Amino acid sequence: MVTIEETLKGSDVDSALSVGPYLIYAEVLEGARRPLAFLEAAGEDTSLIGKAGNTIKFLKASQLSATHVTEASMIGSGMSAGDKTMSAVSVSVTGVIYSAVELSDILMEDYPNIDWVRLHLRNMGKAVMEYLDADTKDVIQAASGTATKSCSDLTYDVVIDAMAALENNNFVADPRNPPFLIASPDAVAGLMKDTKFVTSERYTAYEISRMVEGEAGHFAGCRVLKSSLLDGTGHAYIIFPSDAGYGPIVTVVWKRRLTVKNDYIATKGYTYFVTTIRAKAVVVQPEGICKISITNSP
Repeated sequence: MVTIEETLKGSDVDSALSVGPYLIYAEVLEGARRPLAFLEAAGEDTSLIGKAGNTIKFLKASQLSATHVTEASMIGSGMSAGDKTMSAVSVSVTGVIYSAVELSDILMEDYPNIDWVRLHLRNMGKAVMEYLDADTKDVIQAASGTATKSCSDLTYDVVIDAMAALENNNFVADPRNPPFLIASPDAVAGLMKDTKFVTSERYTAYEISRMVEGEAGHFAGCRVLKSSLLDGTGHAYIIFPSDAGYGPIVTVVWKRRLTVKNDYIATKGYTYFVTTIRAKAVVVQPEGICKISITNSP
């Protein structure tokens, strides 16, 4: 659960505009928020929305095997029966992620050309989704049973070896729906400098233009996503998409989508706005994830 509270007063604006006279630009510049790379790699499950309870279980079954039997053995002892073993991965969505602000009547009266409500609601929605993205990263990082790969620097060869580790778990990439490689911006920058990536012999005539332009969209059979959450952590991840035919790998389970409520406090002259979601990430099949540990921590 995250608590992001802000009380904005007219004096806060005055301090930013201490030298007058002035004309206020109608749009407040908020800067950039973090890309939601881990949410992009995760699937979504909405089964709990509008249903009783807050827990969902994902059933996992073992694979059946086959064997050979001679005709004489078949007549004698016959065939032996096998069976699938069942296990379950469960997740309970019991918490609330929220962002809350207070807007005073005086502020909105003094600066009516700025849409304070829209400004805050937009940013509150981004805040709760950014928190959910970080929570998804933490769940992936804590997962056990994943494939692993260690290296000093993230290179083309390392990504290829990590993909091989996933293939040893029988997770084979579909070129039409490749897995995600999530790394820090510095690690991706290092990948783009890897001469094995930009060697023209690896490309068809159609693809050479993409190589020359330095496209970071795909690398070693992966879709590349950047996240500043991984800056300096020494970690990168390869994650199979949940719609690749293997079932959910990483999934965000929703109990309630984004909701905005407000309460006007007449005696104090302000409106309290709160934006909330109820959602939680879970790793269903860790076999579809490879954790890459990078010694040089880009």
